[in-house]
Amino acid sequence: MARFSHWIKIGAALAGVLLVVGLLIPLLLTTVYKEKVILSVRNEFASHSEQRLADFGVNFSLLSHFPNLAIQLNDVSIHDNQGPKPMEIVGVDQANLVIRLTDIFRESRTVQKILLKGVRYHQRVDSTGQKTGLVWKAETRSDTSHTHSIAIPEIRIEDATVIVENEYKKNAFSMTIRNADLRGHLNHPTLQLQGTVEGAIDFIKNRNLLLFRAQAFTANVRYEYNPTTKTGMFSQSQLVVNGSPIHLTGSHRKLPENQGMELNIGLNGLQPAHEFLAALLPDSLKRYAGDADMKGKVAFRFRMSGQSSATVRPHNDISFQLQAQNYHWPRTPVVFQTVQVRGNWNNGARNARETTKLTLQQFRVQSGDDTLVVRGTLANLVSPVADATIQGNLSLQQLAQLMNWPGDSLYSGTAAIDLAVRSPLLYSNVLKPSPNEPFWKGTLRVKEGCLHFPKPSGRCTALNADIHFIPENNMLRIREVVGKLDGRFFKINGEVTNLLRYALGGNRATYPVRTKLAAHWQELDFSKPLPPSTRRSAPPKIPTSTDSLLAGLLFGTEYSAVIRIDRIRLPSREDLSDMSFVVHKKGERVRVPQLRCRTTLGGSIAGLGHFQLTPDGIQAPYAALSLSYERLDLQRLVGLLSGLNSMQATYKRPVSQQKKSALNDYQFDVEVKARKLDYQTLKGDDFGLKTVIKDETAQLERLTMNVFGGRLGSHGLMKLGRPEGFPVTLNVTLQKMDLHQLFRAAEEMRIDVLKSENIRGNVDCAMSLRTELNNDFLPDIRKITAYTRASIRQMELIEVQPIQQALRFLPKAKTSHIYFEDVDAQFLLHDNRILMPDLNLSSNLSYLHLNGDYTLNKKAAFLVEISLTDLIFGNNKRRIRQIQEPDSTRTSRGLKNHLLLQRDLGKYRMKMFGRRDFEAQKQTLRSEWQEELSRHKIDTTFSR
Repeated sequence: MARFSHWIKIGAALAGVLLVVGLLIPLLLTTVYKEKVILSVRNEFASHSEQRLADFGVNFSLLSHFPNLAIQLNDVSIHDNQGPKPMEIVGVDQANLVIRLTDIFRESRTVQKILLKGVRYHQRVDSTGQKTGLVWKAETRSDTSHTHSIAIPEIRIEDATVIVENEYKKNAFSMTIRNADLRGHLNHPTLQLQGTVEGAIDFIKNRNLLLFRAQAFTANVRYEYNPTTKTGMFSQSQLVVNGSPIHLTGSHRKLPENQGMELNIGLNGLQPAHEFLAALLPDSLKRYAGDADMKGKVAFRFRMSGQSSATVRPHNDISFQLQAQNYHWPRTPVVFQTVQVRGNWNNGARNARETTKLTLQQFRVQSGDDTLVVRGTLANLVSPVADATIQGNLSLQQLAQLMNWPGDSLYSGTAAIDLAVRSPLLYSNVLKPSPNEPFWKGTLRVKEGCLHFPKPSGRCTALNADIHFIPENNMLRIREVVGKLDGRFFKINGEVTNLLRYALGGNRATYPVRTKLAAHWQELDFSKPLPPSTRRSAPPKIPTSTDSLLAGLLFGTEYSAVIRIDRIRLPSREDLSDMSFVVHKKGERVRVPQLRCRTTLGGSIAGLGHFQLTPDGIQAPYAALSLSYERLDLQRLVGLLSGLNSMQATYKRPVSQQKKSALNDYQFDVEVKARKLDYQTLKGDDFGLKTVIKDETAQLERLTMNVFGGRLGSHGLMKLGRPEGFPVTLNVTLQKMDLHQLFRAAEEMRIDVLKSENIRGNVDCAMSLRTELNNDFLPDIRKITAYTRASIRQMELIEVQPIQQALRFLPKAKTSHIYFEDVDAQFLLHDNRILMPDLNLSSNLSYLHLNGDYTLNKKAAFLVEISLTDLIFGNNKRRIRQIQEPDSTRTSRGLKNHLLLQRDLGKYRMKMFGRRDFEAQKQTLRSEWQEELSRHKIDTTFSR
C-alpha cells in the first residue's frame, strides 16, 4: 500500500511539472518570439505583394495540439492600396500553424496542420474594368531554386466566404465554405492540394441570370498549382450540387501583364432541369423551364476556354440532353408522358450575348396521340431572334393550356400545326429589338373544336378552322373558320397583314395592322341578361404571345369587316333580322358607316355608329338608327328600345380598381317613322319619334302622330334600366281631338267615363303626364299622375243617363241632347281620382259652374252652381241657336242655385246646398287642388 501511494505522488508531481511547462513555455515564446513571428510574416508577405497587411496578433499554445506547438495569428487583414477608403481583400479571424515543439529552435520546420477560421475573400471589378483583388508579385529565379519537398498532412478551413463582383461584365459570384479538409504537398515549385469541401453556393448571377441561390454542395478536389508557369490544374475533382455529381477537369494559366488568364475548364454531369434550362433561356421563355416542379435531370457538358480577364469573357460551350417521363409542364395542368430535349448553347465568336446562340437539335413532347416537335435556333440574347420549325398534333385543350389561354379547361377538339418561323422575341429587358422581319410560313388547322364558355349562351361546337401564315406582306389568311355558337352556324373569312410584325416586331408604330374580314352569324342571343359574375382571386395571368396577337387583332391600326347576322334575339318582343353592317377601324376610332337590318315585326332599320376601342375596352359607343314601319306596335317599339339599351350591359368592359365598372358613356340616337300605329286601344297614323338613349334613359325629343281625328305631340323621358318597371315623364299636346273617338278609346280601356256614343265635339289640350310602364310596356292607370289644361269646343252630350236621371223633372226632349258653349278646363288625375276645379259648363239648358272630384269606377261628388229658373223656363231652341252661332253671346238670367251631385254604387243623387256651405266646400276643394299640384311638383304654365 505504501509503495502504491509513493507512485501516486510521483505521477502528481510529473503532472504538475507538465502543467507548469505548458503554461510557461507559451508565455516564454510570446515574450521572446512574438515580434520575431510578426516580422517574419510581414517580410514574407512583402516579398510577394505590395498590398497592405494590417496589424495582427500572435499567440502560442502548447496544450491545444500537445505535444505540438500552435502558432496562432489573430485578425489578419489584407487591404488594397487604392482609393480613399481601402477595401479589405482577404481577412482571417484566426490562422493556426501547428509545428513540432522542437522546430521552434530550428531553421527548417515541419508543419503538422494549418487551421483557418473566419476566412473572407472579396474581389471586385468596377464599371470601368478596374480590378481590386489579391495581387502577387512575379517570382524571381531565386524563388524557384529550392527543391525541397514539404508535406502538410492537414489543412482545415472553417467558415469562409468568397465574393467576386464584376460590374463591367454585370456578373457576380458568392460562396460559403462551412468546412474544408485538405492535405497539401509542396514539391517546389508545385503546390498540390486534395481533399473535401462542404458549403453552399450563395448565388451565381449575370444580367439575366440568378442561379444556385443558397444551394448546398460538397466537393472532392484534386488541384495543383505551379507558380513558375502560373498554371493551375484540376484533375479527378467532383462537386455534388442539387444531389447530382458534376465532374471538374481542366486548367488555368495566368497571362503576362494585365491580360488575365487563359482558361480550359470542363464540367460534365447531371443537374435538375428547372435550374439548368432556365439559365440558358431568355426571360420571355424562362417560365417554360424555370418551375421547381419540373421533373427530370439534364445531362450536360460545359467547356470554358480562351482568355478571361476583368473586361474579357471566355468562350463558353454547353451541350445538354434531357429525357423525362410524366413531365408536368410548368404552371399548367399539362402532363406529357415523354419529353426529349437535345441542344447546345454557345456564346459565339465574340464571347458575348450578341453572338450567343441556343440550338435545339430536338425538342419533342408526347402524350397519347398528342405530339409536338420543335427544332431551331435562338440567336443573339440582346435582340433575340428565333428560327425554328414547329410541327405537331395537339388537342385544343392541351394547346390552350400550353399557351395559357383563358378558360383553358373549356376546349376540346384537335389542332394540327406545321410552321416555319423566324421571328424576333420581345420581353421587358429587350432595349434594342431585332430589326429582322418576322417570317411565319405554314398552317394551323382545327378540327371538330368545341369551346365551352362560362356563359349561358356560350358553347361553340363543330369548330373547323383553316388558317395560313403567308410570308408575303406578313399575312395571316383565314381561309375559313366555321362552327356553331350555341347551336347557330357562323363563318369567318379574311386576312390580317402585319399582325405578326405588331406582336413580335420591335417598333410597333411602323407596323400598321390591317384586318379585312367577312363574317356571317346565323344568330346571336342577347335575350337573357347575364348573371353577375363572382370575382375570384386568381394568380396573375402570365402574358403570352397570343395576348399580343389578340391585342393586334383588336387594337391594330386598321380594321375593316363586313358582317352579316341572320337574327339577333333581344330581351323584348321584337328581334332583329337580316342584319348587315360594315366596320372600319383606324387607330382607336372604330366607325360603322353602314348598318341595315329588319325587325321581326315588319320594320326596317338603317344606321351608323362609332366608338373608341382601347385596352380598357369600348369607350363612348354611339349609334344613330332610323326605323321605319308600315304598321308599328308602339308597345313593341318601347320594348325594342329597352332591348337596345340592355345590349350594352351584355359585355363587361375591363376596368381597373380606380375606374367605375358601369358603362355610362354610350348614346343611341333613334328616329322612328310609321304609317300606321297601334298602342293597345290607341290607333294612329303618320307616326314620328326621335329619342336619345343614354345613361339608362330614353330622352324623348319628339313624338307626333295623327290620332282621334287630331294631332298629338309629345316630349319627355323614360327610365330603361329598372327591372321592376319603366318610369315615364311626358309633356303632351293634343290638337282638335275628336271627343267621340277619344272617349271610345277610354271605353275600350274600360275606364268608367262617358260612353263614346254619348259625346260629340273636339278638344285642344296640354298635358303633363307621369306614369310607370309595366313589363308589358303598358301604363298602369293606378300609377298615372296627369295634369291637363283643355279647351273644349262644340261639345254635345246625347242621352247621358246620369243627367237625364238628375233632371227627370224636365222634358226628355230637353235633356236627351245638350249643347255646350266652348269652355277652358283643368283636370288633375292621381290615384284614379280626377279633380275638376272651376269648370264653367254653360249649355242650352242653363248656366252651369262645376267643382268636384271623380274616382274612376267608384264615387263622385260635384258642387253645382246653376240657375233653376233659367233651366226650367229658358227657350231651348233659341239657346241652341245662340251656342251654334260663333259670334253670339248669351248671359245667364235668374237666381243661382247650389246643388251637391253625388254618385255612389253607380247611382247619382242630388240635393240642395246653402250658399255659405257651398262656398266653404268649394274653397276646401280649391285648397286641395293647390296642395296636390304642389305635392306632385306640377308646372301648370308649360302649356301657356
